[in-house]
Amino acid sequence: MKKLLIFLLWVLMTTIHADYIPFDQAIDLLQKAQSQDYPNSHEVYLVNKIEYLNNDCLGYSIDETYKKILTEEGKRNNEVFFYKDLIYDSLIVEEIKLIKSDGKVVTFDPDKFLTVTDPPGWSNIYSNQSKYLTGNIPDLEIGDILYEKTKNIAKKRVMENNFFTTYSLETFSSYLNDYLEISIPSEKQLYIYELNKNEKEYDFEYKKEERDGRTKHTWNNKNSTQLIYEPYMEDTNFILHQYGITTAKNWEEISKWYFNIVKPHMNTTEAMQKKVDEIIKGVEGRKEKAAKLFYWVARKIRYLGVDKETNRPGFEPHDVAYTFETKGGVCRDKAALLTAMLRLAGIGSDVILISSGSRLNHEFPIVWFNHAITVSYDDKGEPEFIFDPTDENTKDFLPKYEEDNSYLIASEKGETLRTTPVSLPENNNSTANIDLVVKGDIAEGNIKYDMTGLGDTIFRSILDHYTGHELENYFSKLLGKINPSIELLELTYTDPKNKEKNMKVELKVKINNFIDMSREHIFIPFDVSKLNIHFLFRSIMGPFSLQSRNFDFKMGGTYSLDTYISLKLDKEIENISFPKVDELDFHGFKTKIENKFENNVLTAHYHFESSKIHFKKEDYLAVKNKLSSLDKYGNLYMIGKIGGVK
Repeated sequence: MKKLLIFLLWVLMTTIHADYIPFDQAIDLLQKAQSQDYPNSHEVYLVNKIEYLNNDCLGYSIDETYKKILTEEGKRNNEVFFYKDLIYDSLIVEEIKLIKSDGKVVTFDPDKFLTVTDPPGWSNIYSNQSKYLTGNIPDLEIGDILYEKTKNIAKKRVMENNFFTTYSLETFSSYLNDYLEISIPSEKQLYIYELNKNEKEYDFEYKKEERDGRTKHTWNNKNSTQLIYEPYMEDTNFILHQYGITTAKNWEEISKWYFNIVKPHMNTTEAMQKKVDEIIKGVEGRKEKAAKLFYWVARKIRYLGVDKETNRPGFEPHDVAYTFETKGGVCRDKAALLTAMLRLAGIGSDVILISSGSRLNHEFPIVWFNHAITVSYDDKGEPEFIFDPTDENTKDFLPKYEEDNSYLIASEKGETLRTTPVSLPENNNSTANIDLVVKGDIAEGNIKYDMTGLGDTIFRSILDHYTGHELENYFSKLLGKINPSIELLELTYTDPKNKEKNMKVELKVKINNFIDMSREHIFIPFDVSKLNIHFLFRSIMGPFSLQSRNFDFKMGGTYSLDTYISLKLDKEIENISFPKVDELDFHGFKTKIENKFENNVLTAHYHFESSKIHFKKEDYLAVKNKLSSLDKYGNLYMIGKIGGVK
């Protein structure tokens, strides 16, 4: 009778979790898995995840992760890692086991084995109630299987009554089996979006079952092999074939939610009004007033986290009066304060959530943001300026690296997902003015770099953090791209703390053996076409470092590079022949050149720009080849006939 009950229980469990793989079966399957079955993978996973939710989207989740080591590289990845937030959830690490290839099982006591630490302050939206739990598995060998089981009880959701997750058919790891189960009350709507659908064949099944007032959704994918990550590839939200799963009906619902999180903390004081009046006194124009307030918050409010929020830690700002008085706060605090001060100045403004560094898929409404900043409106109530007061090294309201990112306005009426606008290439410009006097074969003069946008931000950070000796080494290497014999005599630059001016660097230089001469001719390097004398050119060429691409890819921004050269020669030159340079106009990349020789002064201007960010993988080789062809021009010479020589 006892054996019959056990059998019936087993049948019931396998009926409820039709694709759930129990421990013994999982180990058996993984022991049979071989490295040749999963090329390019250092380990292969088997995962069971079960989510059980109530009407408030609270409940629990059970995670079982099995990892089999396939290679020597896989052995080195011996850390186990767990994350918990003391406010939002209660994570219990139930089991950590190492199953050796001979079947021996080594058990680790989570309470003794794991070390609890605070997470690093890398995220702008964070709560200091978060904890990391880590440990290193000793004697990990090829063929070993590492097993982890956790139970996580949800005490609070970031957005109340909201749950979201993703299930991907394509990942950057290999899975022998990937099982996800979500059980939710049938009266609670679960929105499921199939994203980036492609025609690949998968051993995949989705099922939906109704029973006893609950709906069970299951996803199961078998034998998925690893995709190889490519630098500069398009955001995975637009590449990976996946399912987006959420209880949020639309972005407007999330927008209203965050407005109501921020609203109770926006009460201002007389002292704040007085400071605003002082800052904008005598200033005309909405942009000018906004700039004064932006720079004040960016500079005067220290980036300092004191996590005393009780409602939604990590998203809820402190009272703006508190941030104003203490002169400290993290992103959400500084964003709320700037919003309040803009409103006191008569400028409509709201806090916004932004996915800094990426775009979110517009089809899939989720609370998946990592930063909070500020938007102000024009006289028609439309977004006009976006401000990030946490970046102390940018002259721009919004750093260029936060362009083409998804953002959501915290709005009382509700807003949809938007994308931060992309600058024109000229707003991310690097200009090099090379002004030299040539006497004999020696050239002396000045080289001036002027920076705007992204170049300004990067240069400003470099100049603010490097020492004098480090700066000399940095610029000597940069100048070496012009001529290996160049000598840096003097260096001056704009104060990086002065946000009123663009960054400028002036270098006094001397170049021995600058030109070559025969009895009749003079040979002058065609330096105007050397794009690598601009440090931004490395960023431009970064996406084109691969032989080929399997995914769509993107640039880090728009750019323009201008090189102006003026050479005053001490010899009478009858004429100059310039190299033939083909001008480019291809997939957003453009070049243009102008040359002139007059009164023994040679001048030239070379312009390069990149106005496009997103590219299809099919265009990769054609664009790469076009850009690679530009290198040859830097090795050419301008040739002149020396006057009076027969």
